[in-house]
Amino acid sequence: MVRYKSFLVVLISFLTLTSCDGLKIPKNVFNTSERAKYERSFSGADSLMTNWKKDFSTASVNQLKIKDGTSLIINPGHSTSHALGYSIELAKGDLLVIETEMSDENKKIFIDLSSQNSGSEIIKTGIIKDNSFSQQIENDGWYKLVIQPEIGYSEIFKIKIYTQPSLKFPVAGKGNKNVQSFWGASRDGGGRSHEGVDIFAPRGTPVVAVADGYIIRTGNQGLGGKQVWLRGDTVGNSHYYAHLDSILAEDGKRVKTGDTLGLVENTGNAAGGATHLHFGIYSTGGAVDPYPFIRERSVPKLISSSTSEKFSGNYLKAGSNLRSGPGTQYEILSANDLKRPIVILSTDGSWYHIRTQDGIEGFVTKERIER
Repeated sequence: MVRYKSFLVVLISFLTLTSCDGLKIPKNVFNTSERAKYERSFSGADSLMTNWKKDFSTASVNQLKIKDGTSLIINPGHSTSHALGYSIELAKGDLLVIETEMSDENKKIFIDLSSQNSGSEIIKTGIIKDNSFSQQIENDGWYKLVIQPEIGYSEIFKIKIYTQPSLKFPVAGKGNKNVQSFWGASRDGGGRSHEGVDIFAPRGTPVVAVADGYIIRTGNQGLGGKQVWLRGDTVGNSHYYAHLDSILAEDGKRVKTGDTLGLVENTGNAAGGATHLHFGIYSTGGAVDPYPFIRERSVPKLISSSTSEKFSGNYLKAGSNLRSGPGTQYEILSANDLKRPIVILSTDGSWYHIRTQDGIEGFVTKERIER
């Protein structure tokens, strides 16, 4: 009993201390992210870690933007801790992919993704592994992407940032061109809107599982005629296949991505029309646009090494405008009236992400740079 009381006193004292200014537990002590683990294990000078974290914070709040399909050469050599931050617009269902090419694959490149629609909520923080990082996007909107090499990394490296569909295309052998009726199209004379996409294909074309999961329901009823419902494993969305000719899936059975679930037809309210698959996705909030989940898109190439130019000893010409992104369609952030020294942080070959001596960042064309 005495031992129990002693333990209780110690516990209460500890809780009291940790709730006041006398003793504070580090905020990331229970954080197991790659960034937090790196910060805890770093054994170098405190000033290096302080600057590394400061540069991350600066990159997290800048106004720079890039588009889907961006390929860059990044130069961290001017600093021991610099981070690059870019905003990118993404859609629910996109799979964001980041790939790198670097001389030393054992070095760490940290990737942090946060939603700018929800108070900069961190969506994922990690590192490039096997030259790649990916994250499925669960909400439409703008996201902040911060890329930061580990402290002391100074080698130029290449990176490409793009999206891919997060699901397999649901009709075998078909693609984007076969989608001819989209989300939100008017139905029944404007009485309702289309909650899915229609993918046109010949009768008997296989429809396939877009993800690993299990069959939650099959049947022949209502507007959809012969139909299959597939619940995916990863996010938990329900995937709806309608107007089928034959149902080849069984209720309650597990399926793998690419397994055949049925065949294309025009049953239900599609009877008499062109044969097609109606494909829909339902989340906890109801129906969502399935097209970003399945839209096929090309993968950008890494910039050729021949386009990599000298990154140091540069000046920005007088009269140059710094823009928020790599193109004239982006807003002007700053007008540069005087010739001034700069550092080049990254380039896509035509546009350069630069920083002036007073810390202003933006994009300029290579013609505005003197060496």
